[in-house]
Amino acid sequence: MEINALLAVILCGGASRRMGTDKGLMPIGDTIRAKYVANKLEPFQLPLVFSVNEKQVSDYAVHISPDQLITDSVDAHGPLNGLLSVHKQSPLNNLLLLSCDLLDLDENTITDMLEAYQAETDHEFIVYQDVEYAQPFCGIYTSAGLAKLMERMQTHRLHSFSLQSVLNEGNTLRLGISNARAFANYNLS
Repeated sequence: MEINALLAVILCGGASRRMGTDKGLMPIGDTIRAKYVANKLEPFQLPLVFSVNEKQVSDYAVHISPDQLITDSVDAHGPLNGLLSVHKQSPLNNLLLLSCDLLDLDENTITDMLEAYQAETDHEFIVYQDVEYAQPFCGIYTSAGLAKLMERMQTHRLHSFSLQSVLNEGNTLRLGISNARAFANYNLS
């Protein structure tokens, strides 16, 4: 698949129930978490957007160009809302999905994902897989796979908004994880 068709997405639109504060806006070094994760993509020179909910737009616009903010706009829940909202705005792009709490994501993990994507032709989704669960972030979601999901949602045939369910039901390539630390969970205070 062509790398030019790929759009990177940093998910920031959560309700922050577990954190108690907006995790993407939390400071780290001299920036915020959302931009810290975005900076990890600089070597790859991918176009980039940030997925936010409507209540977050003004706070994120202080740190990130408003033209890079995509507001949730579909009738879905959780990360799928952000993912499908970006797809709705950019239906021809395949999406590299990251979350704003992937603080330990490393260049090799991203490189391995992009190499699998460039070599791949048949799968709708590409994700890393640990022993029990797929890691939906630092995953690639093709426009064809997302179009099918959108159609299922619009016709009320999508019974779960869980990304795990989406990946289990879809044609998903699962890569082995070489650096488990890259997927450390930083969504609790």
